[in-house]
Formats: sequence, structure tokens, C-alpha cells
Amino acid sequence: MSIFTVDVFSGSADSIVTDSHAQGVIIKATQGTGYVNPQCNHQWNLAGSNGKLRGLYHYAGGGNPVSEAQYFIKNISNYVHKGILAIDWEENQNSAWGNANWVRQFVDEVHRLTGVWCVIYVQESALNQVANCANDCGVWVAKYASMNWNSWTLPNISVNSGAFSALTGWQFTGGDMDRSIFYLDANGWNRLANPNGSSSKPDNTDNPSKPDNTDKPIPTLQEEMYRQIVEEYGYDSETGIYGKGYSSDNGKTFVVQDTAYGRKYRQQDADSLWKLLKPMVEALIQEKEGGKADGTN
Repeated sequence: MSIFTVDVFSGSADSIVTDSHAQGVIIKATQGTGYVNPQCNHQWNLAGSNGKLRGLYHYAGGGNPVSEAQYFIKNISNYVHKGILAIDWEENQNSAWGNANWVRQFVDEVHRLTGVWCVIYVQESALNQVANCANDCGVWVAKYASMNWNSWTLPNISVNSGAFSALTGWQFTGGDMDRSIFYLDANGWNRLANPNGSSSKPDNTDNPSKPDNTDKPIPTLQEEMYRQIVEEYGYDSETGIYGKGYSSDNGKTFVVQDTAYGRKYRQQDADSLWKLLKPMVEALIQEKEGGKADGTN
């Protein structure tokens, strides 16, 4: 039995989440100790409403692995045991790349807090960096036949599992979208998400400490965590066009202004400008009409 999945981040289109080929969706939740995906709640709910199995992943920033694990779990506390948990171990934006103990410390802390062992996402050539997790964790290996392989048909290539007894998942495309196959059924997926079969956290779960790089409490993804997004990339919530834009409601609606097709405007932009221009236009009209009345023009 197997499950096809997609994995998504803040810039992923809703159409990827709802793709009919995928039975599962794994969503980026956090990165390092300072980033929360503003689309995570939306993507989680959209996947659920479309009957998808769900998961959440943390992108390793390479800081203190215990602090990053605590940050991850603090922000997804309302979703623990409802989806599989994964650690994304990549070279890009990861200052600890090459450290063979970083992921081990991260997964140990996540397990201490939740009773769940993370699935480890890693490229095939770096399996040696996470080999010391093989007795506890599943491995999700990235290996592509080509970046242009934009198909749900599995490419005919071999994939190594390294020290792990078998592959838990294989990400086989990374071009137009990240497609993966997981070698388990829905029951297996749910056991990875909730090994104890309980909706509550283990009795030995501690309250994670606040990351040492902030003096503010970290809100959970379930909470209304509104902030203004300025000059970030994403998909326009009305047109679906990708580009740089803004959001005033934490990404629930996203307005793209700068695109590959030029600058785009919405009616709300015109309405906002009109509030500024209206007094000047009215003054010019009054001046013109006053001139006509006294015969000066």
C-alpha cells in the first residue's frame, strides 16, 4: 500500500494542496526559531476539508537544535498527533549543514515533548548525516530523475535508504511541485502521527521554554496571529498570479502588485488613492467653476 503526497510552503498555490492525485499534504510550519508559515492554518484546513492525510514539517535553520524543536512544537501544539511530523534537513539556509548530530538532537527533543518520532527529509547524498537516527525515525529521501519530471508516474531510478532499513517516503519531483510517495497506508500514517493512539499529549510532556532569541511569547498556529506582510512573494488570492505583494490579515488574503507581467492594481488600490486625490480634484473643480462665475475665464 502507498500514499502519494505533496509538500507545500507559504508560496504554494491552493491547487497543489487540493491536487486529486495526492492523498496526503505535508505543510511547512516553521523554520529556525523566528519564522512561522503565515499560510499554515489555511493550508492545514484546506487539506482537511479535501479529505487529505496531513503532516507538518520544520525547516532546519542550523541554530540550537533543542530550541528549534521547542519552537516547532510550541507553534503546532494544537496539531500534535493529528498529522505526521517531519524535519527538513537541507543545505540551503542551514548553518549546521554537515553536522551529523544536529538532527539527532532535534528528533530526540520532539520525541520528549510529544512522544512522536519525526520523519527525516534529506537528499540521498546526505543520508550519512542522519544515519544515527535510523533506529528510531523514518526517512523521506529526495532524489529526482530530472527537475523537468512533472508527472505523477514514478521515474525508473533506484533510491538508497542508507542506514535506514527501508524508505518511508521518496520525493521524486521538485520542479512544478514536490511530489512524493510514502510506502504505508492510512493506518500507518496515523500511527506515525500518534503512536500512542491518544489525542492527548504524553504525561511526561513539559512546557517548552521560550526560544532564547526573543522576549515575546510565541503564538500557536491555531491562534489568530494577525500581522501585516509587506513585500513578500506569493499567489494573489483573487487572480492566482504569482509575484511580490502584501497582506494585512496574516496571509488570509494576499495582494500581488509586482509580477512578471508588470505592476498590477486592484479596485481597492484605486479606492485608496481616490481618498487622497478627491480633495485636490474637488478644489480644482471649485476653482474652475468659481472662475467661470466671475467671468475671469
